[in-house]
Amino acid sequence: MTAIKRNFFRLLRAGVFGKQESIEPLSPWKWRRIYQLSLFHGVTDYIRQGLNVCKDDYFVTLILPELREKWKKTIVQTEETNDDEVMTGFTNPLLDRKLQAIIDQESSKEETPTRLLLLNIVNNTRSILNEGISLPLLIELAQMIRKPQNGIDHDKLQTWINSLRLQPMADLLGTLLVSYFSFTAEELPFLKKNLDKMAQQLVEELFNETELSTDEWYFTQKEDQIFVRTHNSRAMFWHVGHSARYSRLYPTEAVTNFIKSFANSLTHIEE
Repeated sequence: MTAIKRNFFRLLRAGVFGKQESIEPLSPWKWRRIYQLSLFHGVTDYIRQGLNVCKDDYFVTLILPELREKWKKTIVQTEETNDDEVMTGFTNPLLDRKLQAIIDQESSKEETPTRLLLLNIVNNTRSILNEGISLPLLIELAQMIRKPQNGIDHDKLQTWINSLRLQPMADLLGTLLVSYFSFTAEELPFLKKNLDKMAQQLVEELFNETELSTDEWYFTQKEDQIFVRTHNSRAMFWHVGHSARYSRLYPTEAVTNFIKSFANSLTHIEE
């Protein structure tokens, strides 16, 4: 992992958890690269908070003033909302009915921490099958687990994970939290098997995708705010390869998920 990527995750962790991290020296170009990464992945606020937490670090003090100003003023705005960006369950009807049955079994009509955690794992799963890692969703998962007295019933959560056959995806998410967000295995009772190689592959895709999609970014400025618009026009062959790569972790959902994504892509092409 390069210094850019290491610093990116250090600042992300600092912003999410408020704990100072040691920052490596970077050139102005590399700092701009981290800025672009934060825009592309929708984590500008967290990186900005991380910079504030690490403001006394010597190498953070060397960031160019104009780039600091950009970080302060940036608002991320997406040009269009894909149907798959609003994820409320599974695309597989049988799995979705089973998920709904689990939710309906709960005596409380209000969302409980355990139920919310399960739904977050489901949404992270669909994101990984569709697009790769969603950093905002993964951060949400990390925050749920790290929240003091989070009220999570781990036995009930594990029962649900087993019922939905989500264990491989839960293992992948747990591995990502351990490897890139400094979690311990003890904090993640649902983590049964380390999938380090696949987690590394996903993270590499996270950064490689940014480089491939740079020509799809649009920057505009209005008054004192910078707006970043992204239009995702993924090549179909990339999606086929990505889906095939991770489908073995959750084949029951992967097939219907790919069919729906394929149909959605055709719709956008026609438009």
